[in-house]
Amino acid sequence: MKKTNKNFIRKPLKYLIFSAWMLVNLPVLTAATPADSLTFKWLIGEELTYKVKWAFIRLGTLKLQVIDTTRIDSQRVYHTRLLIDSNPLLFFVNMHSVFESYIDENFYPHLFVADETIDGVTYKTYYRFNHPERLVDVRMTDVEDTTRIIEKQIPMEETFQDGMSLIFFTRGNVRKGGTYNLTAFYEAKIGKLLLWVREKKSRIKIEAFNQLVDAFEVDGKANFKAIAGFQGKFRGWFATDRYAPPLYALLKVFIGNVSVELESWEKWPAPFISDLKNSSTAN
Repeated sequence: MKKTNKNFIRKPLKYLIFSAWMLVNLPVLTAATPADSLTFKWLIGEELTYKVKWAFIRLGTLKLQVIDTTRIDSQRVYHTRLLIDSNPLLFFVNMHSVFESYIDENFYPHLFVADETIDGVTYKTYYRFNHPERLVDVRMTDVEDTTRIIEKQIPMEETFQDGMSLIFFTRGNVRKGGTYNLTAFYEAKIGKLLLWVREKKSRIKIEAFNQLVDAFEVDGKANFKAIAGFQGKFRGWFATDRYAPPLYALLKVFIGNVSVELESWEKWPAPFISDLKNSSTAN
């Protein structure tokens, strides 16, 4: 039996990329910037691991991965994945989610897949961004009762971003500067996100590095409330090499202001670091 519910509310999409910092009178190392480093480069096999903290309390861990490339309707896309795991020692936070997004070279999503809990029911959700038809095809299947299906179509009058494509959009444009008024697709709804790319470098330091490094600074404002209560103003810093991973962020969620800090990585070469405190691979 198929059911269609036009008033359902879907919970989560993610936007985690943002931050704040401290400056000290220490030497700064800057990445080399040859001509070919000015264009963003996707890195298959990349895995970036972040710790999420509220004051001195670790709330959980995020992992952002670039799995591989594939094709959707003859369009080459990058298969990306975000894993969110809350700290098992905390009774007031319980989140274990996996989100997958298939993003093209222009940083627009073509398919978003996740297991989402809505009104106490867990669904396997598919959001197909049909750009030629200007529609988002939504399909949600109850994982315990696969006969229970919710389907709908949402007009795509503008080009939408999902939470993960927003991260890569910022990485791809962090060198260019400018103001971006983006349309975010979240909870099967639409909201606006303003992004200010300052085109300036700040000196930052995080625990994974033993020295200050240069980073591009970004500010933004989410005019909606998404997963974990993410909303309002945020700040972030991104590496200055052509991969431009987010290094540190400050944002507001349901519990208050939190930080998101890179703590380990795989595949990313971390070119401006000559001596690391961690033992991450740099291939």
